[in-house]
Amino acid sequence: MILEKAIVPDIKDGCPTKEDWEARRKLILNTLSEIEYGKRPAVDYAVTWKELLREPVESLHAIHMRTEITVQTSYGAISFPVTVFLPKQNRKVPAAILICSENKHAEPPHNGTVSNPTEKTFRTLFQQFGILSEDPDALIATFLKNAEKRRTCKANTLDLDTDYDTGHWPVREMLKQNFAMVGFYANDAEPDIANQFPSKLASIFGTQKQRKAHEWGILSVWAFAAQCVMDYVEQIPEIDSSQVTLAGHSRCGKVALWSGANDERFHAVMANGSGCCGASLSLGKTGENLFSIQTAFPHWFAPAFLNYACKEKELPFEQHFLLATVAPRILHIGSGSKDAWSDPEGEYFSTFLASKAWEYYMTDSTYPKMTGHFPSANEHEIAGKVGYHLREGEHLLDTFDWMCLVDHLKRQ
Repeated sequence: MILEKAIVPDIKDGCPTKEDWEARRKLILNTLSEIEYGKRPAVDYAVTWKELLREPVESLHAIHMRTEITVQTSYGAISFPVTVFLPKQNRKVPAAILICSENKHAEPPHNGTVSNPTEKTFRTLFQQFGILSEDPDALIATFLKNAEKRRTCKANTLDLDTDYDTGHWPVREMLKQNFAMVGFYANDAEPDIANQFPSKLASIFGTQKQRKAHEWGILSVWAFAAQCVMDYVEQIPEIDSSQVTLAGHSRCGKVALWSGANDERFHAVMANGSGCCGASLSLGKTGENLFSIQTAFPHWFAPAFLNYACKEKELPFEQHFLLATVAPRILHIGSGSKDAWSDPEGEYFSTFLASKAWEYYMTDSTYPKMTGHFPSANEHEIAGKVGYHLREGEHLLDTFDWMCLVDHLKRQ
């Protein structure tokens, strides 16, 4: 990234005391809600659930559950499934909730058409959107590879009920660490299709195609879905509801941060590869920027956020403000060393700048502070309740990421 240290705001400016910070924290969350992620319409709702399946899985020494979550409002009701794996223990166990960014089935090319972008196509787009990159050739090569994967319908798929040995959803390894795993597909709550938004969860809150300026986008819809899942998890007797981590990757990493910041029931928050409008700083960012993300995914955000495309310096906040609102709970940020689109350095320095918020709560002079030195691949830095790791590799969620999280949690 191109870190503009002189203009990146300090969260502690004008906040000498913890009480000052907590007042600012409320203001930050309200501002982020109004401008970036959007507010859920003020509609009363009820959350219920129905257990559909509960069976032992002897090879995992665990219990597998599938439950249907239902959200009801005066506009109607929608339901989506949740998968749970519980280790067989004689005590309550901590849990991780994954907002799953992958799908159970691969989707065909949209409208049956096949797009064949070229290197020239991406160079033109990068110039159009003002994309900065230290290695544009490598970034373009990644985009070409991803485009070929989509063209041939080889997009990643994941069955939460059966694919429990994948890096994105490493149930077996997490069970070995005595963690319960809870997962749901973000697209089951609200499909990530711009011209169909709203179609499920958002629609039962009265959201229309033409949204109000400060009304929620799909990231906030998914964040709310995660909170509804937490309502259910709190009632699972085998889980210690005071030790639940909310996790997500890529777009769902952004969601984990937003949901976790707003819902203090989450003991910890892990965002992996969350990039632009997630963990990474907007100022000086390489790879994806506000202009490109809002052009491609306007339905992710409040309509008001479109006013800030190409105007990062005019925003009344930076992304490390969001990370800081997780304090004093546990925050863990992960990046892939080759994930140039997300900007790993921007994610690290955002975490470093946000870590100052924990100083309000950890007054012991021996409390560890982040170094401010970007780590090498496969290294991680843990400073009390704030952690960051850099995994060797590209834009994905892997078992290494989960094990860095577990290491962090077990040190507390």
